[in-house]
Amino acid sequence: MLEAVKMRLTSKDVSGTMFTFEGTNIPEHLLLYIRSAFPNVEDVVNGDEEYVEWGETDLSKQIKAETTPAESLKLLRTTFGYTQQQLADKVGITKQQVSAMERGREPIGRKMAHRLANALGTSYKNLFW
Repeated sequence: MLEAVKMRLTSKDVSGTMFTFEGTNIPEHLLLYIRSAFPNVEDVVNGDEEYVEWGETDLSKQIKAETTPAESLKLLRTTFGYTQQQLADKVGITKQQVSAMERGREPIGRKMAHRLANALGTSYKNLFW
């Protein structure tokens, strides 16, 4: 059973971007795919590094503290593959309103957050971290 795979940027220099991935019980076909898709990768299989829940890390807490609802909206919209117009159509507002909310020029109230989240298929809490 696959337990975990994590991939991180190791370095970025003149020779290119280097990634490291590590995990335990990684199926061989997944190893082959990762190695072929990312040629500049170093793998550490069955490493002895301790895994920590992402939400409990200081970096996660810092990102959450510094992320605004506007940034979260844009991130969620692009992650789910919607254009501003597509999201606006699903919510029943204009593209300009979506743009203004993503730029922080129009506040995202609780009711609007629910409407946006429903359109994106996620929780409104994801807009406010």
